[in-house]
Amino acid sequence: MTSNSSNSRMWARQAAKAAWPQDSFIGMLPDAERAALLDSGVRLRFEDDQVLLWKGDLGDYVYVVTSGFVKVIASTESGAQTTLAIRSRGDLLGEFALLDNRPRTATARAAGEVTALRISGTDFLASAAESPLTQQAVTRYLLAKMRSSTERRAAERVWDARERIAQVLYELGQQHAEPDADGVIRIPLTQTELGDLAGVAVSTAERVLKDLRKQGVVSTRYREITIRDMDYLDSMRFPQETPENHLPAGARRPLIR
Repeated sequence: MTSNSSNSRMWARQAAKAAWPQDSFIGMLPDAERAALLDSGVRLRFEDDQVLLWKGDLGDYVYVVTSGFVKVIASTESGAQTTLAIRSRGDLLGEFALLDNRPRTATARAAGEVTALRISGTDFLASAAESPLTQQAVTRYLLAKMRSSTERRAAERVWDARERIAQVLYELGQQHAEPDADGVIRIPLTQTELGDLAGVAVSTAERVLKDLRKQGVVSTRYREITIRDMDYLDSMRFPQETPENHLPAGARRPLIR
């Protein structure tokens, strides 16, 4: 982990004027509040697989991801790990533990090279206290996370594996990545991690990805999934409305595990 404090203020001024993903926390902030918050942090760089946050630690600071991807991971006592979420540019990390004053519930680990702003709990809470607009952005961002979690749990009970995997890939492609010069979107994600996010067994994720590769929708290599056809993923993913509204009374789509 490295930092470059001498250039932090200059970078913060430039970053405040940059375009950010609309649904990210930083993207939700008005210009003045965004500039103030970015200026309060220290920019750090993390190498691949480096830990940003440890489960069980105290929540006395937060991160704003400024580039790259971060995996949010839960571990069991046996050592097994499950990928809960992917965070990327503009997203917050560690805000739950700061806001409820309890230990962190998950570990955050870099997936490839990552840069992030570390903001002290005191500065973050002061920014929210001084600005109703920042408070509103925090609330909207937290509610969006909870809504996404609820929709994902509902999907696991109703929609099949193919639709759920398409949904995860589409969300990652739309919200968390930018196309390369050749128009494809590269996501540093293993097939096991994709299965975790979609709530399916790794063997099922591998089978669905094999079909998508044959159709030219995605390609895969070690620790990377490349999206080549976002429109196709959009056509096959589950709808955003409550899934039960699209089924006959008493019917349920079979789950593939």
